[in-house]
Amino acid sequence: MRQVIALLGGASKDSDLATEAKPNPTPTTQFPRTLRLRLTKRQDVEDAAVHHLTKTGRRASSGELFSVMRSKGIIIGGAVPSKTLASTLSTSDRFNNIRELGGYGLEEWGDSAGPSVEMKNVTDDKSTTSSQITGEPASSPFETKDQNNGSW
Repeated sequence: MRQVIALLGGASKDSDLATEAKPNPTPTTQFPRTLRLRLTKRQDVEDAAVHHLTKTGRRASSGELFSVMRSKGIIIGGAVPSKTLASTLSTSDRFNNIRELGGYGLEEWGDSAGPSVEMKNVTDDKSTTSSQITGEPASSPFETKDQNNGSW
């Protein structure tokens, strides 16, 4: 065995392998701790999502955040990458997901739609509707109520 190691450029035939062998440096010994923390994809994904949500000031769907990740060059793996992203965000303590308000938001927003989405009194004609938040049509194609006189 020592001859094979010697042929491959390892320890010499006469040397003691225990004293000659040097451990290979691991990633934890090559980089300082602050840099190691930045090497995780989870951290990059969370930071990009926080930046986007803070910049827009409103909640975002996982599809919208997936587009943000792609534009920043963050590659999300898995069989269904959008589901992988949703799983990552759902297990983070930095976000909460309230589908009725538009999706993922920062935990500090609590149960609100976000700081830039101002929900006004429902009786006010200038109030923000849920369709404006979610981008869905304001009326349903199945609605049969006559809007002019209020009858069905």
